[in-house]
Amino acid sequence: MKLKYMIPALCICTSIALPDNVHAQEKKQKKDSTERFFNAMDYRLQKRYIPQGREVSNNQPGKNFSLSVVGGINKLRGISSLPAWFNGGIALTKDVSSFNSYRVSLLGGFNDELKQGGIELDHLFNLSDYIGGYRNGSHIGLYTVLGIGGYISKREGMDAKIAGGLHGGLQARYHLSENWDWYVEPKLYIYTDGIDGVTCPKKYDVGYGLYTGLTYRFTSLPIKMKSEDMGDNMFIEAAIGTQGDFGKPVRNNLSALQPLGPTASLSIGKWFMPLGSRGLGDVYKRQLTGFGGFHYTFNSDKFKSEEVYAGGRAEVLLNLNTLITPSVDDPRLEVNLSAGYELGALAHRSNDYAKKIRPFHGPTGSMQLVYFLSDQIGITGEARYSKSFYTQPFKSAITQDRHMQNLGIMFGVQYRRRKADFDSKRGFFQPYNFAYATVGTNFPMRTAGLKMKDFPDILGQQINLGIGRQYTPLSAIRGSVEVGRYAYQNGGVYPLSITADYMLNLTNMIGNYNENRIFDLSAFAGIVYTHHDMEDKNYFGIQGGLQQSFKLNDRWNIFAEEYLRGYNGKITPSARTYTSGEYTFVLGASIGTSYRF
Repeated sequence: MKLKYMIPALCICTSIALPDNVHAQEKKQKKDSTERFFNAMDYRLQKRYIPQGREVSNNQPGKNFSLSVVGGINKLRGISSLPAWFNGGIALTKDVSSFNSYRVSLLGGFNDELKQGGIELDHLFNLSDYIGGYRNGSHIGLYTVLGIGGYISKREGMDAKIAGGLHGGLQARYHLSENWDWYVEPKLYIYTDGIDGVTCPKKYDVGYGLYTGLTYRFTSLPIKMKSEDMGDNMFIEAAIGTQGDFGKPVRNNLSALQPLGPTASLSIGKWFMPLGSRGLGDVYKRQLTGFGGFHYTFNSDKFKSEEVYAGGRAEVLLNLNTLITPSVDDPRLEVNLSAGYELGALAHRSNDYAKKIRPFHGPTGSMQLVYFLSDQIGITGEARYSKSFYTQPFKSAITQDRHMQNLGIMFGVQYRRRKADFDSKRGFFQPYNFAYATVGTNFPMRTAGLKMKDFPDILGQQINLGIGRQYTPLSAIRGSVEVGRYAYQNGGVYPLSITADYMLNLTNMIGNYNENRIFDLSAFAGIVYTHHDMEDKNYFGIQGGLQQSFKLNDRWNIFAEEYLRGYNGKITPSARTYTSGEYTFVLGASIGTSYRF
């Protein structure tokens, strides 16, 4: 076919087919627009992004359970005359999802007027992970706490009361290692009537509490520690100085610097949280301190009187050097700020006081300067403020709330393990057994009024034979049999005691194990059973103390140790009792020798 006939033919075919195609397309569009279902969810706002939480599964080792040892204080608001009571117990926690956990706690509490037991059930919500997402290896977490509780309270001289309660609070948690956590937990309580052991017209009580706990996690976390050895960046510090109560009542009765008296402290702590690209600075540390001393106050007769005290405090210290300049490397002069809480007891004199030994508690803070003479040794200067509270019962049946505002200044020396590389000084440790023998003296604490010339007549004697095992460079257990004499009147009391102790080598904890080290400092704590025939009674108690050991050779050591024992009951007829529970105390010191097998 010629070209001039082909072109018109194609045009005619296209014009015939085109209307059908256009009609089909219009029909399809019409069908789509009229028959499609309208879905309003297509126009909803985008869901809030929830960060990914930590994986929680029952298939993981330990099944995400954890066990905690808990301690703290509770106080009721309002005009209740009940003083603060101490609480302690154990808690079992189960992580059920990335953000949710459940906890059951068994608690027991007491003060001079109240004994209490209870159970609490809590829901914990991981607030930090929910907001910011789980960060692998993070050390810090923040949780909300909401729960219920049931309690039995017995006031002295009254029937037991049952009460319930609701509570809520926050928990700040710090991961010490893959399996260990430490936390602080403030809470607010609403109780039904009877929590203080009495009924009142109001039918409810409001209170608050502050708790701290140490937790072992059966399911480990991927926590990256700053150093391979727990002793890295640890320190021990000893200080002496002066402290006094400068609260308004004392200032109105004692002039100028009259409240001041001597004080001493011993601290152990560790630096955490490196800052800066090189990771050489540490912004804060945690510190545990034991302290004691005496200052002057006034008694109920307005006369100047001595007030002896002892206790312990837990603190967090902030390093201003590293905070301001993260890249700073081991400055010669350090500036540290601290904040914490302290618990203790004080003894004072007055014929009007029903109880002369009183427990106290309260917040504390300080500013500290440390100048390092070498890489590990520094001298310290510290100014401290503490606000402490206690209740004072009088023989007239009146109970008074007391407030101390303690100001003090202290100077001391600090040993710090600043360098992580102690490998060259380490030896290869192998567990071993040991046996030991000691001789020493003791003093069952008696009533006041003793004079120095009386001490030779009131000191007793004891002999110990014992065995033990050193399991690790830090931990040992030991047991002993002790025969002795407690001075009493013209003769004495002849007790037989059995002791069992756990020993912690503080020198190895701070400076790492060194098989060539000559001197070791250890702390010990344990239980003791004592029997004597004077009253044919059995006494159970606890003890704690310090041991200083000197190495003579690979087998033999000589050592000295000091201890304090506490018994429930009068260990001798003349022993001084403390609190309504009739607790008595025995001070002792010994020298001895040990043989390493």
